[in-house]
Amino acid sequence: MKPRISFMRRCILVLSSTGCLFFGSVALAQPLQIQHSNGAAFVSGGVGDDAMAALAAIESQYDLKLLLVGASGAYLSDIQITIIDGQGKGVLLTTTEGPVLLADLPTGAYTVTGQKNGHRIEQSVNVTRDRLRTIYFRFPGE
Repeated sequence: MKPRISFMRRCILVLSSTGCLFFGSVALAQPLQIQHSNGAAFVSGGVGDDAMAALAAIESQYDLKLLLVGASGAYLSDIQITIIDGQGKGVLLTTTEGPVLLADLPTGAYTVTGQKNGHRIEQSVNVTRDRLRTIYFRFPGE
């Protein structure tokens, strides 16, 4: 009888440890942090499936989406992003927390620049309220 109790105790210990790990990771999931810069609301993230799903669920509330990848197509984070409006005014300067950045900008023309490890990519975009514009930045050597 004693070996069976020992086996059951081990099973309970393993199952409870697994449950703690699972529920602990759920508790650590961070809500999206909406930020503001010069009148523009933005959020970045997308590390993990849950974070990507959370961003996809709110992207219709934004008019610009940046998707940041390396040469292999792997998602990147820690990209310095600068958005400048048509008058040369800096609207947004941030470092991304994941491969996706969503921004809610006033209608207009913008220059979007991304920089990482000495690589700089720049694209122009016209933002309107009627649809989401998506820009893909593919960084070489990443």
